[in-house]
Amino acid sequence: MIFWVQMHRLLHEEDEGVELPTGYELDAAGTNLLLKRPSGFLIAAFGEGVSKDSIRHVAEADERYLRAIQRQEEFGSAADSETVLMFAAEVREARTEFLLMLEAVYRGEDVPPTDDGPLAS
Repeated sequence: MIFWVQMHRLLHEEDEGVELPTGYELDAAGTNLLLKRPSGFLIAAFGEGVSKDSIRHVAEADERYLRAIQRQEEFGSAADSETVLMFAAEVREARTEFLLMLEAVYRGEDVPPTDDGPLAS
C-alpha cells in the first residue's frame, strides 16, 4: 500500500536527514521521498515539504506494527485462546495507529509522537 503525500514546502525546515528506526530507509526519487521497511518494501511516498518528524513518526508506527505481528507469529500459536486474542488485538491497534498516522500526514496535520516508545523485540 503506498500513500502519496503532497504538501507545500515549509520554509523553516532544513533539508537534513531523518532519524529513522533501525533498517528503515528514506530514498529520494526526484523531489519525492520514499519510505522503505527494512525488508525493502515501499510503504509511503512523501512529496516536498513533508515534515521530517512526520516521516519519522510514520516509520515508528510501522515499526510498532511489524513488532506486534512478529510477537503474534512467535508466541500466538502456542498460547491459550485468551492470549491469542490479546496478540490479535495488539496487531489491530498497531495497524490502526499506523494508518491514522499516514492519514494525518496526508491531511497536512502535525503528527505528534505516540506515548509509548518503541516496543522491545
